[in-house]
Amino acid sequence: MNSRGKNFFVVILAVCLLAVWVPGYAQKEDSPLCSEIKAAGFKIVDSGVAYGVPFVKIKIPLGLSITSLCRSVPSLSREFSRCCNRLAFFNSLNPNYIKTRTSESHSIEADALKIPLDLRRVPEVFPGIDPSLSTYEQYLLVDIGKNFLALYERGELTRVFPISPGKPGDRTPLFSFRIQSKDENHWSSIYETWMPWSLQMQGPYYIHGGVLPGRSDSAGCVRMPIEDAEQLFKLVKVGTPGRVIETSKVQQGIYPAPFCR
Repeated sequence: MNSRGKNFFVVILAVCLLAVWVPGYAQKEDSPLCSEIKAAGFKIVDSGVAYGVPFVKIKIPLGLSITSLCRSVPSLSREFSRCCNRLAFFNSLNPNYIKTRTSESHSIEADALKIPLDLRRVPEVFPGIDPSLSTYEQYLLVDIGKNFLALYERGELTRVFPISPGKPGDRTPLFSFRIQSKDENHWSSIYETWMPWSLQMQGPYYIHGGVLPGRSDSAGCVRMPIEDAEQLFKLVKVGTPGRVIETSKVQQGIYPAPFCR
């Protein structure tokens, strides 16, 4: 086969694979969920694959909450509980927050929301096994790029939690640490506020319960939903090692997302 024939074959193969990987591509039609999202009045602004899960991204209108979104789209409403939990996790957002006109407590501050197109597929944010951590009884990996925290035990991933690290100007530093202390309700003398279920990483930097508005928002600490912070607090011991890293915010997959016009 000459070079022109080989190139033609590669193009044909790519088109065939795209038609298989991308539902609706060959017919130039939206997937059913895309159609439902649009019918509910939401504007799709992007699509992709994050952590192995295809998603579409919608513009967040005023008054939107994760619960109202899940109720207004039939396919999502049928799995309401799973939808709320998955969307909150996928977007590092407290599930009961609402988009308001001005920034305020318990409001969604992000402008867009990623909707996974398969609620039953578990996002693979971190590797399930990390051999480099196999000698540690417990190890905390805080990724301020992805906005997720992982707990490893003997190199095996056991928990993943969404987080809100430091905002621009108060960025959470990249460093290795050991949990210095634990406090069920720590009082911050710097910011004069309570920080429930606190794990002190180093100096003024803590992992603790707080708000997750859908973006990096803290003054340098690592915030988690209150329920998650309590769970991690009860799992982790003083002296547990860890490190803060920063990787790509959205880890794209090796195949395109479902086609949405």
